Amino acid sequence: MEKTYRQSPLNFKGKRRDYVLQIISRLYEIPRTGWVDRKVNSPETVGEHTAELIDLANHFYPFTPGLNRMLKIHDWPESAKGLGDIRTDHFCPTDHRWTKAEKYEAEFTAMRQICANLGLAGKNILNLWLEFEEGKTERADLARQLDKFQAIKKALYYQKKGEPVKAQEFWEVDGAKIKNPELIKVLEKHGLIFK
Repeated sequence: MEKTYRQSPLNFKGKRRDYVLQIISRLYEIPRTGWVDRKVNSPETVGEHTAELIDLANHFYPFTPGLNRMLKIHDWPESAKGLGDIRTDHFCPTDHRWTKAEKYEAEFTAMRQICANLGLAGKNILNLWLEFEEGKTERADLARQLDKFQAIKKALYYQKKGEPVKAQEFWEVDGAKIKNPELIKVLEKHGLIFK
């Protein structure tokens, strides 16, 4: 799946295809801040996170229209110069913790700039990103749940490898946001539901 995401032009051609591939390539250069802050060796990148999300969506929800496309673009703002992977959770060190409003405004600005370079299709991509951010549609809700699910699952993976990660912290921050019975069943099976 990683190879597929790395080469995904989202049906763009020419210079716009190259531009999208540059965005995706940059995401593979940005380590996820939560893992960096916890001093994980070889932390997952934003691009790896997205590729795994697409894989999870294909496994759990292969027939949800537009879900993969939404997941492919949901972290595009993080590719903007100087932005990266922003944290807002209370486990984040205060010296680089953002408020949710600050994060949204910075990412919305970055996404508008990205989409301005994509012609008419850029408007559709911006609307898809806004749909994800608002989380009000069924596919956006599923995408957001998968996003949280993947982070919790990855935290357990790192914890089992002996990395300085406590999966329970991730459950405390985002566990209540996961409501889909299929995802909850997987978390319970792997001992990821904490009381």
